[in-house]
Amino acid sequence: MQNREAAQYVTESLMVVMNKVMTSVEHIDALKEGNKVSQAEAETYRLNMVGALDKMLQSVLNPVFAIHPDLNPSCRCCGVSEEKGARSE
Repeated sequence: MQNREAAQYVTESLMVVMNKVMTSVEHIDALKEGNKVSQAEAETYRLNMVGALDKMLQSVLNPVFAIHPDLNPSCRCCGVSEEKGARSE
């Protein structure tokens, strides 16, 4: 994505999606601890969701970050730069 405005919008949008999916995975893990879902269900869900996020990262975000490295947060899962200790905007 050559246009910086478009790249920033895509990055921000997909980071929201990634955060939401990871929150969902954590919630299912918590339900597993409460015996509300089986370990197999939780593991299958985790593997599928993390796999989907990895595909999104590899196919969409990494190419954007190659062109616009300043849009790449250090911590992809939370949007927080580990170096800066602040939320990436």
